[in-house]
Amino acid sequence: MGRTVAAGLGSEETELMQVMELRACIEPPLAERAATRATERDIAQLDRIIQDTRGVDSGKEFAILDRSFHLAIVQYTYNPLLVTLLDRVQELAEPSRSEKLLTRSRITSSAREHQAIADAIARRDSAGAFEAAAAHLASIQTRILQEIRK
Repeated sequence: MGRTVAAGLGSEETELMQVMELRACIEPPLAERAATRATERDIAQLDRIIQDTRGVDSGKEFAILDRSFHLAIVQYTYNPLLVTLLDRVQELAEPSRSEKLLTRSRITSSAREHQAIADAIARRDSAGAFEAAAAHLASIQTRILQEIRK
């Protein structure tokens, strides 16, 4: 049996890494679908969320916009079952948005990565959206592990 990414961590950290693994399995295909299904209005809404993110002063504000960004993408799949699923996953992911783990460098990199995802969706580049979402989630996981191990 293979080891999980969370091997050697405490129970809370293990659960958090399992949630991140779940997100990595689910969210890139959602971004891929959104790139083919999003309307011009959806793309404008995603852009507004990103613009709002640029003006945040706190991790708490960013956490709200971060969740909004990820839920907006799944809404653009126009599949209510996927929306329900990701809403639950986002609930499970809330500990990853704690003040301790939501550092200034993570906020900066996440905002940049969100822009890459949104750009791919706007270009209707499904493969690019998948890759940008996968890269974003890998980046988050790496940054969280760095903070946990400090």
